[in-house]
Amino acid sequence: MDHLFTVDGRTATAIARTGLPAEGLLERKHLQEWVIAPPRVLGESVLMITVEYDRWADTDGVPARDRLDVL
Repeated sequence: MDHLFTVDGRTATAIARTGLPAEGLLERKHLQEWVIAPPRVLGESVLMITVEYDRWADTDGVPARDRLDVL
């Protein structure tokens, strides 16, 4: 299990688990935008191709109804 901490000098204190709704954040409006600009938050070797990609098909060849947030 991952933990988040606040650090003050030499003291690290675990913080309570939370979620986007509890913090007044939305996936598309906040989290997705943080990843898009700048995408290097995902790692130096990550290449972002596009956002809201909707031109793909399921494994059976049927066009997908959902969009990929970030490709």
